[in-house]
Amino acid sequence: AGVPALLPIVAPEPRIWFNPELNSAKFLVPGLIAMLLMLSAAITTCLSIVREKEQETIEQMMVSPVRPAELVLGKTLPYVAIGFVTMALILVMGRVLFDIRVQGSYVLLACATLVFLFAALSWGILISSVTRSQQTAFTIAVTTSLLPSILLSGLIFPIHNMPVAIQTLTYVVVPRYFVSSLREIILKGASFSVVWRDFALMLVLGMIFTFLAIR
Repeated sequence: AGVPALLPIVAPEPRIWFNPELNSAKFLVPGLIAMLLMLSAAITTCLSIVREKEQETIEQMMVSPVRPAELVLGKTLPYVAIGFVTMALILVMGRVLFDIRVQGSYVLLACATLVFLFAALSWGILISSVTRSQQTAFTIAVTTSLLPSILLSGLIFPIHNMPVAIQTLTYVVVPRYFVSSLREIILKGASFSVVWRDFALMLVLGMIFTFLAIR
């Protein structure tokens, strides 16, 4: 209208908080950690008890004083150490190759890894306890760990963009919660108050899998 503006014109500009350069590696590397740990944990443990069945040594364990809970614990503890070594290697390679720095607490990151490994190894033990051959256990482990880790964990596709039925299915996918907590801790430097829900849900799923495996 020819009248001079009394206030300066405001032009909104979007700003990316935690990945301003839009580097896809910073988005994918935390998800790859979850995928590799889930795949290795499920496959290695799924063959542990079923191998005893094929070699017909499971009867010796059943008549021994070893309790089912102790058997499950003994079959999973070695793979916890392997999982932490894998985690450390991926973090080092992410730092060297992609300059990805952990913004949050390493202690909190280790706790998240421990809870996730508990759930993932429990799933592998459950598969091993209900199958009769290593081939069957391996097939089930790959199908139920690799594909969900890629498609249903939020690694590539945002969960909130999926159909409602698929979103409901993701609630039983353990990597979903690990991917979320990893991105919060590594990229945003989040505290426990932000990721405690992911911790709790991974712990609940791990306890369910362990209970079923013991039964």
